[in-house]
Order: sequence, then structure tokens, then C-alpha cells
Amino acid sequence: MNELHLNYLIQIGENDQGYVGNNSLRWTNHVLPDSNFDNYLNRQFNRYELFEYCQNINNDNLNVLAAILSWGGMRRDHGRLLFNNLEFVLNLVNDLRTGSYQTRKKAFSTFQDYRANGLLPGLGIGYFTKLICFLSPNLNGYIMDQWVGKSINLLTGQNVVNISGNNWVNDNNSADAYEIFCNHIDNLAIILNCPGFEAERRIFSVGRGKGAWRKYLIMNYNN
Repeated sequence: MNELHLNYLIQIGENDQGYVGNNSLRWTNHVLPDSNFDNYLNRQFNRYELFEYCQNINNDNLNVLAAILSWGGMRRDHGRLLFNNLEFVLNLVNDLRTGSYQTRKKAFSTFQDYRANGLLPGLGIGYFTKLICFLSPNLNGYIMDQWVGKSINLLTGQNVVNISGNNWVNDNNSADAYEIFCNHIDNLAIILNCPGFEAERRIFSVGRGKGAWRKYLIMNYNN
């Protein structure tokens, strides 16, 4: 890894992400009106609360899906597209929660196959990797959105994650690329002496000008 960038990340240390995303119940009421969602969703989640909510088997698949997508800040029009075609994504959510996938690579590959066949409208890589992350944490599958992807590209000096001109992680990223990306985060976790999910959280940083690593990334990416 690039020592200059890595040392800056190490120097920052912990950077609390706090509560991010939307009020989950308000978001769900926009994307799927007149539905009976869990009143507990009337809140913003932090990352740790979201893990806990998703691991509680008493919370059904629709509610955990809504919690993750709203936490991630999914656009409401994309949410409406997906929630109007719930059958296939809920099957995937159930498979993740019941341990049907043996590896993160297989889970990613399955999502990509569904997406290629038009079965997951509105759900891009940045969001279905959030589902892998929170619904099957034993797979150590990390969120591959633009901020974490750019961070890994910067730290490694390689184009590990393919990011389009509009800053989206695009569909050219294969399951092999996802595995390489996750391996880099696993290696970063060893360097930072923390779990992989914590390493991923630190390079996601904090948005809206609040995160030291996010500011550094914006200043240095592609420079």
C-alpha cells in the first residue's frame, strides 16, 4: 500500500461515523406507501444498531431491507423501482439471512446475475454489497460504494474498483474484483489492528465535510 496515504489514515485513528442516512420509516413511507412497517424504523440508525437490527430474527425481511437501504441513503425513486419488484430481492435477502451463501464472492455473483437479467431495478453494487455486509456478516463482505472503492484505489495505487465518471461503482466490477477489493480491506484491517468491518468504516469516513479521511480522499484522488 502507498505509505504516505496509509500513514495519514493511521494518524487519523478512530473517526466516529455516528448516525447517517434517512429516518427509515419516513423513507419507507415514500417508497412503499400504505404498508405496515415496523414502528421501530422511526429513527436514524448508526452502523452498530443496524447490524443488531438485521441479526434479530424477529425482524422480517422487508423491514431489514428497508432499514439498510434507508441507512445507505438510497434515492427514493430508486427505492420505488425496487419496492415495486420485491419478489426477487426478498428471496436474496432471505438467502443471505439464512446462510445460503458460502462465500462473499458467490453472494456478489448471484446479485450480479439477477441484476444483469433486470430483476433488481434500482439496486446497484453500492447497495447490494450493503445487503451482503449487514445480512451475512460472517462472510466478511464489505460495502463497495464510491467512497470505500476510491479509498482502496488510492491506498493501493491500483484501479481495484471501477468507478464511472459520475462517481458510481459501475457494473463492470465482477465478482473477482469484489473478492480482490475485500481482500485489500482484510489486509488493511491487519495493518490497523481492527476487524475488517471497522477498517471499512474508517475509510468510508464521515460525509458532509466532517470526516478527516473523506476530506483527504477528495483532495488526493486522481491527483
